[in-house]
Amino acid sequence: KKKKRLKYFSSCLLIMLIFSLPFFGKILSYPLLGIPKVFKTSNLNDAKLVVVLTGGIYKNLMGDWQPSKSTEERVMRAQQLLNKINVPLIISGGVTKLNAPSEAELTKNYYNLIYAKVDSISINTYQSALNLKKYCSNHNKNLIIVTDPLHTLRSFLSFKSQGCNTIILNYNNDFYWKDFKPSLYGFTLFNNAIYEYVAIFYYIFSLKINLINFF
Repeated sequence: KKKKRLKYFSSCLLIMLIFSLPFFGKILSYPLLGIPKVFKTSNLNDAKLVVVLTGGIYKNLMGDWQPSKSTEERVMRAQQLLNKINVPLIISGGVTKLNAPSEAELTKNYYNLIYAKVDSISINTYQSALNLKKYCSNHNKNLIIVTDPLHTLRSFLSFKSQGCNTIILNYNNDFYWKDFKPSLYGFTLFNNAIYEYVAIFYYIFSLKINLINFF
């Protein structure tokens, strides 16, 4: 029994070690970043609209609501784009927490994005695609989705299913020596990749993603 327990313990340690390697997480998430590029038919200069999908909010130590780090990074990416191309900006994100403002309204006010329009109804990726469908028609269907890198594929498939010609940002997925060093980042990357795969399959089976539109 001691040998069996030692064997199981050693196996669990090995699995945890593998999952903690960012290298493994990057390999696992490679399709999430690579598949949208297969369908990409436009470049950034063809964009008529930039859409930021919010990534959460939280209460700080003062008890005030503010955008999460993920939302902040998405806003920064959008602002970099708007410095290069002069197109409208839409922030999409509804009320996701009890007694909280909509993520879109909070993000707009927090970063003083007075020129941005907001979609304060959508609470997930599918609803954002559905509620912004009319903007695709009004802007020749060319829009840029700004979100987290691993969330790109699900966003692309969701908006494409609604007839939107979604332009994808190129995210860096290069490998470095530090990717072979166990870290909490490795666990986070692995968990986020698994979450996105599960969410994509759920969207497909629940018909929120229509694969027929891609052929």
